[in-house]
Amino acid sequence: MFKHLKAYKHDRQRLTIMHHSHLFLCSIAALALNLSPVLAQEAKPPEATAPAPAETPATKQQSETGTQTPPEYLDDRSNPEALIKSYYNAINRQEYARAFSYYAADSQPQPFPQFQAGYETTESVSVLFGKAVGEGAAGSAYWSQPLAIRSEAKDGAVTVFNGCYRLRLANPAIQGVPYVPLSILDGTLQKSEQPFEQSVPEGCEAP
Repeated sequence: MFKHLKAYKHDRQRLTIMHHSHLFLCSIAALALNLSPVLAQEAKPPEATAPAPAETPATKQQSETGTQTPPEYLDDRSNPEALIKSYYNAINRQEYARAFSYYAADSQPQPFPQFQAGYETTESVSVLFGKAVGEGAAGSAYWSQPLAIRSEAKDGAVTVFNGCYRLRLANPAIQGVPYVPLSILDGTLQKSEQPFEQSVPEGCEAP
């Protein structure tokens, strides 16, 4: 009987030890589960942030110097107004050789170096148009184009001019090679004392 009692006590102690061990292991497991999100959050690398866009050289130049963006290229010789617009588009883009090309080869106002030098202080030019007057003679068509010009210098000074341009187009059906498009013959401009919007002449003399 004492042997059975002794064995019973021994088994009970072993069960008690196993029970405590089981509880201890369960506690550790639960603690690990509770700490897992925290550890995972701490171990998570910092979220990458997109770098600020680099300033391009063109943007930097414009922001530091205030350089104006040139207008879009325009080269249209289909009628007098379109041609004069293209002429001053070339001036505003500082494409002086193109501007010079709008003059008829036999009616260039001056040698090209002097022509280009005449615009060296010009920042930009705006143009307003009146109604062109045309007539035909000896296989060619001629036009007179009234207009007003607002010229802004590089130092900020603004001057308004008005006057007329004369243009010529030889009959395209009878031209040979090289073909000669609509061209400027000459222009007569004078300083206007009126505001730019009121400076366009009512008309011009017959071309």
